[in-house]
Amino acid sequence: MTFLPALSMHGQAITRSQDYLRDVISLSEVLGKAHAVRIVCNGRNDQHWRAYMMRLLELEAPYQGGLRRSMVDGFNAGFATGEAMHQACDAATKAAEKDYAAQGQALTLTLTAENIPDATGR
Repeated sequence: MTFLPALSMHGQAITRSQDYLRDVISLSEVLGKAHAVRIVCNGRNDQHWRAYMMRLLELEAPYQGGLRRSMVDGFNAGFATGEAMHQACDAATKAAEKDYAAQGQALTLTLTAENIPDATGR
């Protein structure tokens, strides 16, 4: 996944659109769901998706504030949803992780296309 920097090259905060806020919080929720289903199968020591979330926070909301709180809340809500829906490691749980990964990739592509000039190579 590609993450978007929250600051310009000159250290100035970038104003984000409502679409950006919606999508980055949705991505946080999806990462929470993916984390929940992954640890059902691999155990609590597997921090693969949580590490993605930590990197997303580091890049998009490195300082305490409303966006960071919303992203953390989204991740935690996604985790609770994923945990409630998948309590045993089975084929459905493994398929759900793949689905969440695909959703996360789609959101990342949308965020990149809409927020990074020339990111699509056009």
